[in-house]
Amino acid sequence: MKIEMTKKEKTFFNAYLEAIDFTECGDIDQPAHGEEFDSHFLRESAIDCLAFYAVIQCYLPAGLEEQAGHDFWFTRNGHGVGFWAKPEIYGEYSSNLLTRKAEAFGEVFPVFENHV
Repeated sequence: MKIEMTKKEKTFFNAYLEAIDFTECGDIDQPAHGEEFDSHFLRESAIDCLAFYAVIQCYLPAGLEEQAGHDFWFTRNGHGVGFWAKPEIYGEYSSNLLTRKAEAFGEVFPVFENHV
């Protein structure tokens, strides 16, 4: 059985991947921007994103799927920015709740197809 993402889920997921590229690529000893992700990492990322989004979508203001995809990556990996830093976007209650939910997913390290 194949599960298709909705438009909002795809937006969230693609933004999550963009955030990974932003923080994990392009510097010395890092893969180049746009490097292909390992298929297993990509699948696990999709599962994480869908699970997280399913829980938080009711707290997410309309039209913020892209921002939330970025903030899920930034928050879960402690990049110094994320849901907690944006109560003006998500609301005080929601930014704290989204932070706790994202942190519960734990830190994850990307795996790229051809980078050793």
